Amino acid sequence: MLSRRLALVENLLAAIPFAVVAVVAFAGVLSRYFFNASLAFTSELTVNLAVWMIMMGTVIGLRERAHLGFSVLYDRARGAARTVLTVAVTVAVLTFLAVLLYFGLDMALQQAERGRATPSIGIPQWMFTLALPVGALLGVYRTLRASRSGFGTSTVERTPGEETDR
Repeated sequence: MLSRRLALVENLLAAIPFAVVAVVAFAGVLSRYFFNASLAFTSELTVNLAVWMIMMGTVIGLRERAHLGFSVLYDRARGAARTVLTVAVTVAVLTFLAVLLYFGLDMALQQAERGRATPSIGIPQWMFTLALPVGALLGVYRTLRASRSGFGTSTVERTPGEETDR
């Protein structure tokens, strides 16, 4: 049950920025085409929301076991080699996510402390930077679930969105 609710949150944290980027980019194109005026905030907002989309897309990829590195070699390995691959990939991913969590949280806290805001629209920068530690935490959870199940079945054998509560 927790996993399904978390999946909903992950999907929303990916879909909402995507929808905002689509609308803002479309508005920017229309303003340039019809009014010959560029909206300065469109590129700033698009780039900053891309951080949220990338982080949540990564977490969703971990959840869906859609990353090629999780399946290509693993599907070919047997026995002890498969166990070694599971441990090695898990340690590598968790190490990366721990570094991302540490430095992302540090950066977001520094930005909040200094009151740093985006230049054009004045949104606090930490709100965008927070995507790094949030994505890292969710990624740790999804990586541990994937490693616990031995990375489950191949991505070819699974249907999209298939979620197990192991």
